[in-house]
Amino acid sequence: MKRATMIAFGATLLLGAPGFAQDYPQRAIRMVIPYPPGGNIDTVARRILNEWIGTFGQQIVIDNRGGAGGTIGTKIVAKASANGYTILYGNIGPLAIGPHVYQNLDYDVFKDFAPVTLATVSPFMLFVSTKIPVNSVKELIAYAKERPGKLNYASSGVASGLHLTSELFARVAQIELVHVPYKGIGAALPAIASGQIHLLTYPPSGAAPHVKSGLLKPLMVAGDKRSPHFPDAPTAAELGMPRFDSISWHAILAPAGTPPAAIRKLQQTFKAAIAPPQLQKAMAEIDVELVGSTPAELEKFLRSENEKWGGLIRSAGIRLEQ
Repeated sequence: MKRATMIAFGATLLLGAPGFAQDYPQRAIRMVIPYPPGGNIDTVARRILNEWIGTFGQQIVIDNRGGAGGTIGTKIVAKASANGYTILYGNIGPLAIGPHVYQNLDYDVFKDFAPVTLATVSPFMLFVSTKIPVNSVKELIAYAKERPGKLNYASSGVASGLHLTSELFARVAQIELVHVPYKGIGAALPAIASGQIHLLTYPPSGAAPHVKSGLLKPLMVAGDKRSPHFPDAPTAAELGMPRFDSISWHAILAPAGTPPAAIRKLQQTFKAAIAPPQLQKAMAEIDVELVGSTPAELEKFLRSENEKWGGLIRSAGIRLEQ
C-alpha cells in the first residue's frame, strides 16, 4: 500500500466509515439508566427523551439497570460495543462518587467512556428542622459549635450525593455533625418532624412542601445561584462560603471508541431538543437546568467533580462494599 493511500485509510478510521454521519442512526438506540424506573433521574430522562426523539429521527429506548449505586448499569455501557447504539444517562453517583468508594470498580470514567454532553444540573440547599432555634447559617454554625457532635443530618444513604453535600458543609463550616443514613428521605421525615434529625441538604423543589408544612427552614443554596423556590435564601457564595458548592447532575456518555460522527450527532440533537422554552420552563419548575454542553466541556466537568468528591471521600474515609 502506498504511503498516501495509507494516510487516507488512517484518516477514514479516525473519522468513521464513509457515510456514517449521514446514515447514523439506522436503528433504535439503547439508553441505559443505571437506576430503577420511577426515581428522579429516570423521570427527568423520560421527560427530555420525548423531545430528543423528535430531533434525532430515531427511537431511543430506555433500559433501566439499577444496583450498586448505579455502577452496574454504568459498567454495562462501558463494556458495550462502541458503535453509537448504546449510551449512558448517568449522574454523580457512578461517575464521580462510585470510582472513589468502591474498591474494585470494573470501569474507568476517563478511559472507558466518550463524553457526549452534560444534560442537566440541579442545586442542593441546606435546610434545618424547625425544632432547632436557628434562622440563619451564622446562627446554625454557632449553635453547632456550642454542641460538638450533638447535631446530625439525614441522607438517602452512605456515599449518596446528600451525604457528601452535608459532609462538605460540615467541613467548610468547621463543625462536627453526625450522619444518619436512611433508605430514602421519606423515611427520615418523621424523625425531622420530631426534632431527632436536625439538618438536611436537598433539592429546593423537593423540600418545598415540607417548608410549607412547617417541617423545615431553608437556610442556604449550595452554590452561587439563588433558587426561585426560596428567593430570600442566600447562596453559599454570598455568605463567603464558595467551597460549599454542590449540584445534582445528569450526563450522557458513550463507550470509548464510539465514532466521532455519532458523538456529534448525539450532542447536537440533544442540544436542539432542550432548546424549546416550554421545556426549559417545565424543568425549571423542578429545579432542573438544561445544559447541553460540548463533549470537551463535559470531560472538564467530570474531572472537576471527581477531584472534589474524591478528595472529600478519601479525607472522610468513606468506603462501600460492591
